[in-house]
Amino acid sequence: MARRASAIIAAEMRVAQSRRDLNDGWRRVRRRLSQPSSLVAAAAVGAFLGFSLTRRTRAGAVARPLATALIRLGVQHLVAAADRARCAKY
Repeated sequence: MARRASAIIAAEMRVAQSRRDLNDGWRRVRRRLSQPSSLVAAAAVGAFLGFSLTRRTRAGAVARPLATALIRLGVQHLVAAADRARCAKY
């Protein structure tokens, strides 16, 4: 019985730590996006993606894979930055 209770407590502690890490990550994203240069870049990428995904011509067909590549690159960059920040904590 004690083993089961300790496993539950350990799981609850992992969930709490995960929530703290998630909140810290969101704070970092908000802080980074609050900088004017980041806001302009995010708005430009959003406008480009919106425009390219609504186009059905040849230009839209070319822009769609480019937009996908940019999204993947951005997500990889954010994940790598989060991993570096997590490793720096320990």
